[in-house]
Amino acid sequence: MIRVFSAVLTASICLFQPDFVTTALAGDHEDHSHHEGGIDGVRTVHAWAQATTGKTALVFVDIDNESDRDIAVTGGESAIASSVELVGFQLKDGEPVYVALPPVPIKAGTEMTLTPDGLALRLNSLATPLVEGDEHEIEIEFDFGHVEMLFQVEASDARHHSHAGHQH
Repeated sequence: MIRVFSAVLTASICLFQPDFVTTALAGDHEDHSHHEGGIDGVRTVHAWAQATTGKTALVFVDIDNESDRDIAVTGGESAIASSVELVGFQLKDGEPVYVALPPVPIKAGTEMTLTPDGLALRLNSLATPLVEGDEHEIEIEFDFGHVEMLFQVEASDARHHSHAGHQH
């Protein structure tokens, strides 16, 4: 009965938000749709950020381009930030910095993982602190559309998504 209800609920979400595709219909036994997103063969999963009281934060996410075309990640949007930009990690005079990047291509049939010390989505001018355990909405923008999902806030020293409360 719960699976039927979950399937009906997920189908309703997909009908009213066709851009937001989840894997719940693909046989996942638990609904993790708020941790996953997708559009046109591109799947995003495990979005997370480190807890902070600062004015910027980095969001990391796995992107699977399961489509048959090359795409590019361009940036994003979030209600809790004035802007969201794609950035890349560099060492400048021995200090770690993240610099704004142009769109980054993702070849058809490949994956890209945004990670600390690599690529990330930078939230600028945060309106609220990021508190461990909280979740916030983010819209990840591609050259062909966008994916809406939630990112989870991990510990301030986290180096990866904890999967707390769910498994994929």
